Amino acid sequence: MRPLTPLLALLAGALALPLTPLGATAAAAPDGTYIVQLKPFTREAPRSLAQDQAARYGGQVVGVYEHAFKGYTAQLSAAAAEQLKSNPNVLSVEPDAEVHTFAQTVPTGVRRIFGPSNPHLDIDGTDDVRVDTDVAVVDTGVDYTHPDLNVVARANCQTGLCVNNSGNDDNGHGSHVAGIIGAIDNGIGSVGVAPGARIHAVKVLNASGSGTLSAIAAGLDWVVARAATIEVINLSLGCSGCSSSAISNAITNATNAGIVVVVAAGNSHANTSGFFPANHPDVVTVSALTDNDGLPGGLGGNRLSCRSETDQDDTSAFYSNYGSTVEITAPGTCIYSTWRNGGYNTISGTSMASPHVAGAAGILTAGSRKPTSRAGALAVRSTLISSGNLNWTDDSGDGVKEPLLDVHDSAIY
Repeated sequence: MRPLTPLLALLAGALALPLTPLGATAAAAPDGTYIVQLKPFTREAPRSLAQDQAARYGGQVVGVYEHAFKGYTAQLSAAAAEQLKSNPNVLSVEPDAEVHTFAQTVPTGVRRIFGPSNPHLDIDGTDDVRVDTDVAVVDTGVDYTHPDLNVVARANCQTGLCVNNSGNDDNGHGSHVAGIIGAIDNGIGSVGVAPGARIHAVKVLNASGSGTLSAIAAGLDWVVARAATIEVINLSLGCSGCSSSAISNAITNATNAGIVVVVAAGNSHANTSGFFPANHPDVVTVSALTDNDGLPGGLGGNRLSCRSETDQDDTSAFYSNYGSTVEITAPGTCIYSTWRNGGYNTISGTSMASPHVAGAAGILTAGSRKPTSRAGALAVRSTLISSGNLNWTDDSGDGVKEPLLDVHDSAIY
């Protein structure tokens, strides 16, 4: 689901021009507008052919096209349009039609955490409220030109040295994460937990979704240097059995500076204690919930809209890591969000659960509520946990039921 293609945008722009004929002979009143595609091997210039044909068939030329295809748009009677189809220089004659942007979808994850129930978020398809918060997405980069995202800064840190105003998303993962956090409530595509949140795109992973600890270290350093501006970091990444004293210290120092660090638990259906940086004591570690209908109550069955597997509604996602290291759970299965190249996609993982919580942390730290100390950042983590609900089924088998993210309370969020 994407905005108008360049061709359609071109046609839309052409149709907006005054309908001034370039040279037409009066005839039967036109019945409508038609797109005439000329045969590509035609030697005569499209503009000349358009003028000649419009005059011959009693039409009025609107616009001439020579780059995306050879042809023109003209106002014609229905009879003239039918006759024009038999012209030896004409490939096709098509009636014009109205096109629209795709209507905005409120993803199941945003609905399951009761985002639309919070009047402060004003999720209504109109871009009149943007959450006043800054969130760093340390990931594969973010599509910084996406019309549904508010990307205000970016850096490419893959080499271990961050280059400002560089790095785009060549994978899609980072753009998806960014949309869950803050896709704009503008009537198109998706909407995020914190609509319109300012996204700082920090590219540390490559096109295949892989990267290095040194790149993450550089990315975190870039973010902490902007601690006066950035409230939240989302890390939907990690590794099993690895560790880094440098990155551990970077996360601690980010927390000490008042930045809330949110991390995905991992997708190995294993104990999170063996995964870094999800096992860091200062972060908010997020497991994934399977929600099939955007509603509480476990009535959504077990069919997954985007996967071949089945998983019961309102239960622990079958792939999610678990254990006492996890602080909170959030929807992560079949989540619809923004994608690279201006697109949208539906994917699953704790990588999708984490940005739900990062968006909620953005709401809690918006505007004058921005924390500036370790105590302030950890207080936000405590609020995320204490405001969650237990209206879900923990079938992970770990015996520890973490709360489910819940942003409905406008007195808190």
